[in-house]
Amino acid sequence: MNTNSLVALHSSMPEIPLEEYKDRVRRTQEQMQKEGCDLIIAWSDSYRMSNVRWLSNYRAFDGIFPYPAIVIVPVKGDPILFVESSLTSIGGASVIKDVRGIRQDLGPVLKEYAASGNVCKVGIAGYKYLALEFWAVIQQSLPDIEVGPTSIIDILKSIKSETEIRNMKVAGYLADLGIAAVRESAEEGVTEKELAKQAYMAMFGQGSDTVAFDIMVQTGENSSDFYLARPTDRKLRKGDTLLIDMGCRYNGYASDMARGATFGPVSKEAQAMFDAALEAYETGFKYLKPGLTGEEASYPANEVLAKYGYIHSPGEGRGVGHGLGMDPEEELPILAPGMTSVLQENQTLAYVITLLIPGVGGLRIEDSVVIRKDGAESMTNYPYRNHW
Repeated sequence: MNTNSLVALHSSMPEIPLEEYKDRVRRTQEQMQKEGCDLIIAWSDSYRMSNVRWLSNYRAFDGIFPYPAIVIVPVKGDPILFVESSLTSIGGASVIKDVRGIRQDLGPVLKEYAASGNVCKVGIAGYKYLALEFWAVIQQSLPDIEVGPTSIIDILKSIKSETEIRNMKVAGYLADLGIAAVRESAEEGVTEKELAKQAYMAMFGQGSDTVAFDIMVQTGENSSDFYLARPTDRKLRKGDTLLIDMGCRYNGYASDMARGATFGPVSKEAQAMFDAALEAYETGFKYLKPGLTGEEASYPANEVLAKYGYIHSPGEGRGVGHGLGMDPEEELPILAPGMTSVLQENQTLAYVITLLIPGVGGLRIEDSVVIRKDGAESMTNYPYRNHW
């Protein structure tokens, strides 16, 4: 894609329309009614922001005094957005117009719902990440009401509209540019930090809004010994393997992609590992389709790796795939043993294979993927064979 076409793509890329946000609330309330849930408390902070943003288009601020956000969705009636009190005017720009102070008003509002006699069951979206400060408020305000995790929003937000998918494709293309910048700068003696900076400049220079997560450029022993590692001052050397993992946000939607590379001649063991990982990735990718459970979708790639004597190196809770959307890692879908949730059309995820063998090398192959009716479609497209 040349510069002119990229500019045209940016200018034509629509924001999520107001009606889509309204439809999200409507679908949430319909599912709440089916499941007997009277109230949802949707939690977000700046690092796990998708629940609140999916409902309201409000995102908490990064990196400063904790700026949490909550949306309360009743089974009937309008939702309420709660933000840090100094930001209520900013919150007013969201699609939810009832905006209140989270530390001042959350407890009183919950007590009102409890006193109404209409709330028996409350679900928390973002239960794993909810700050203890607000869990205490919820417990004190709803003392005799059933409160627990809900997956209603997890499931609904995992299935994307075509407008969301278009934004994710741009984020994916920008990540491709980041990998290309690493390739162009890869020369003996360059440090991991220097390579990562080139990726950041490429993605932000072409339109990325914010980072999705810390970029990883791991070389040599850093690629083989660590699943995740920030770039260091280690210098690239002939014979190194590289594990490169990056993404960015565009219009609030994240990309997540990774590639392995070799720099100069590598050992037979390292090359065999790269070949097996790519075969496993391609085999598993072709198998992805609606109707599979997360466990079923994880089998083909792992079977290929087992054939060659390798064991996949999954991150905790990730398997060979994890949810992807406004956050770089979302709750669903997860492709791993024991996962019974079923893949659905237009769900988005990061599909990933990682192999780490200390003393030999390490790599990761990962793409941002959307599940279509007839199979998977990749939203990141940098080449897979990278022998530099």
